Amino acid sequence: MQLDHDIEEEIAAARDHIRRAVLAAFCGVLRTTRFQPMTVLSFAAMAVGSIYREIADTHCDGQGCPCGWEPCGAADIDALLTALATTAQLRPEIDLRLVKAAGKA
Repeated sequence: MQLDHDIEEEIAAARDHIRRAVLAAFCGVLRTTRFQPMTVLSFAAMAVGSIYREIADTHCDGQGCPCGWEPCGAADIDALLTALATTAQLRPEIDLRLVKAAGKA
């Protein structure tokens, strides 16, 4: 069905957009600081957590939201943890170890 294909393409494009933004921020921080990669990745995880908290708080402020999402703290956090764990265990599409360095981090 065409609609399902369109949604799948939109999901893939959204994932790619966010991944590229996070990767650019990650590389920028590595390039301009002396932090270890795991420290910078921890910062990225903290950023996702703080974004979740802001959005969840906005949806719980009593004003409501036309999107209809109702945050469910523990379940939402479990879903985020599952997404992180599942994706981290997958082989990357591009092996960053094989990418030629453009400079020094």
